[in-house]
Amino acid sequence: MLGSLVGNTIKDDRTYLKDKLAQITKKLHPARLSELATYLLKDEAISGKLIIGATVLALLAANTALSSLYNGFLHTNLTIGLGSWALSKDLQHWIDEGLMAIFFLVVGLELKRELVKGELRKIKTATLPFAAAIGGMIVPALIYMALNRGSDSFSGWAIPMATDIAFAVGILALLGKRVPSSIRLFLLTLAIVDDIGAVIVIAVFYSTGINLYMLAIAATIAALILILQKLKLLNMSVFVVAAIGIWLAINASGVHPSIAGAIIGLLAPLTAWSLNKEPIAERLERFTIPVSTLLVVPLFAFANTGIVLSLSSFKDTSALPIAGGIILGLVVGKILGILGASWLVIKLKYAELPIGANWSHIVGVGFLAGIGFTVAIFVTDLAFTAEDYVTIAKISIFAASVISALIGLIVLQRSKTT
Repeated sequence: MLGSLVGNTIKDDRTYLKDKLAQITKKLHPARLSELATYLLKDEAISGKLIIGATVLALLAANTALSSLYNGFLHTNLTIGLGSWALSKDLQHWIDEGLMAIFFLVVGLELKRELVKGELRKIKTATLPFAAAIGGMIVPALIYMALNRGSDSFSGWAIPMATDIAFAVGILALLGKRVPSSIRLFLLTLAIVDDIGAVIVIAVFYSTGINLYMLAIAATIAALILILQKLKLLNMSVFVVAAIGIWLAINASGVHPSIAGAIIGLLAPLTAWSLNKEPIAERLERFTIPVSTLLVVPLFAFANTGIVLSLSSFKDTSALPIAGGIILGLVVGKILGILGASWLVIKLKYAELPIGANWSHIVGVGFLAGIGFTVAIFVTDLAFTAEDYVTIAKISIFAASVISALIGLIVLQRSKTT
């Protein structure tokens, strides 16, 4: 009787566990995950919320007993490939250089659509963010140079030039429909031009050497995509293989490979050569937008905001010009450069304000562009060898980015759409 009771109990437990497992499996079914992603993406501010959450977690991890676990995770080596055909990086670099290419792909796709079918077809609309980006790079650099002239910290002049596109766009998303869509496009275009400018600066002033041969290979693959598209021979499989080739070539060239994503997005065809075919750009968008918003950008935030908030390095007298150059450059220089350049090209009638926007929106975007983070931190590691300088710069970047984000949000929230 006891054996029968135990047997029935085990059988009931197995049935219970089997039912529970079936429920969990059903919830994790791809269709269910797709429904969940769609539901989350309906919240226009989801990107900003996930970024803030990931940032808080990273700061907690980096400044508590979890720091060794956090750093150990980010520096875990991952090798992809076989034998000599393998690429090895730690997780930090795979996120920044590999996964972030997906984010830049989404940005490139959106920019391509606007250049071909949207507002950026108009020269006056496209001129504004281009001019604003240039102004927003020059003025912060000049402020840093003025404060660090004649010192060994002068090499960090490019640190406040950079705008972190992922964070800036994510923070803007917190405001949802309270901000005109034209302003999001303005910020996107400005940040892309800014990033391209930063890549050029890094290549010319900070790189130990650029492999022009690998860049030529990337350009050849890009040209091949355009030729195949013209001949109506380009399909998704060929495009994906070519895109991977471009990323690998740019990675081997010494240029930051995440920018390859934007290039690939701009190359993606918006029209299909057959009526029963969906355009490659649309298929890519449907897959990459949820991946970028819900996975890539939060991971990027978690990997890049784990800054140890220690003020010990600020006891040195050299800390003030470095911190002042970065904070004033990002918080004040960005807004002065963007606002000044925008005013100038509009005054000269070379550009016009984005549809539905006014000058307070430009001011708000100017502050959001002061969010530095990744590229700024990347330049820091290239510009300085002294550990104290690196620490001072990273904390200053963090402080300036928080200040810029808060002011930008307040200004944009109070701005009225015209």
